[in-house]
Amino acid sequence: LLDSKWALVGLCAVVGLLGTTANATVVAKNVVVKVMERTGDKLFEKALEYPATLDTVPKIKATTPLIITFDSQTVNDTSLVLDQALVSFQHVDTKSEVALPARAVKSTESYKMDVSRKNFRLHFSSAPGVYNVALVLGSFKQGGLFYDLGNVEMVAPKGTKEKKHEVAYGPKPEIHHRFAEPQKMPNILVSLFFTGLVVVPFIGLLGGWAYLGVNADKLQMEPVGSVVFMGLIAAYITLAISYWIGVKLFPTLTYALVLALPTYLTGQYALSKRIEKRI
Repeated sequence: LLDSKWALVGLCAVVGLLGTTANATVVAKNVVVKVMERTGDKLFEKALEYPATLDTVPKIKATTPLIITFDSQTVNDTSLVLDQALVSFQHVDTKSEVALPARAVKSTESYKMDVSRKNFRLHFSSAPGVYNVALVLGSFKQGGLFYDLGNVEMVAPKGTKEKKHEVAYGPKPEIHHRFAEPQKMPNILVSLFFTGLVVVPFIGLLGGWAYLGVNADKLQMEPVGSVVFMGLIAAYITLAISYWIGVKLFPTLTYALVLALPTYLTGQYALSKRIEKRI
């Protein structure tokens, strides 16, 4: 955006210079430069007609805004709507430039530029001094105009330090990364104790079967199907333990779906064979 703005300023300046050397049809009329108090009192006012310039250097502060108004006309004294209207401020010493737009005032068919407190702090507080002020006007149909209005002095508030626009080239300071400290874990004996508590229900299950007198001899009626079926059940138990240890959820579900069909088929086969032999 900044580059495009300066490109427009340069374009209007070129068009304006060409226009002034070739009897430009853009004319600035009723140019008034004013310095106002916030209360509305006038500290300075000067009316100019092209190519007249300011004969004094008014002082501008953040509390005393600069206001520039003007009319845009053709050589035939007809009102002209500009495609670009800027007020250029060029520092006399550093040659740095600031361009502020002039807005159209429909009620008076004129243009107005106001250096508000925000613009003053943004552009001039850190770079006080004498600035050359000029109107940069442009029309695609009528040409352009570059009107040098004279000089003004931007006075910075007390205690403001001037910015030094310096570009430093060289290596950047080394970046030191600080990684998060590892979380404190309990003693290994505590972990082993609670791991053992998880196994207790399984041991209780086996003990309950033994106490009830569960008979596993019937598995010999279909040893192959029964062994495969019990192996798949053991695979499910191993999968559950793996998920508890560290396997992610979606891989666990994938493995469970893979085991589901063979578990169902082998279980169905083993039970059907047992029923046939019993009959």
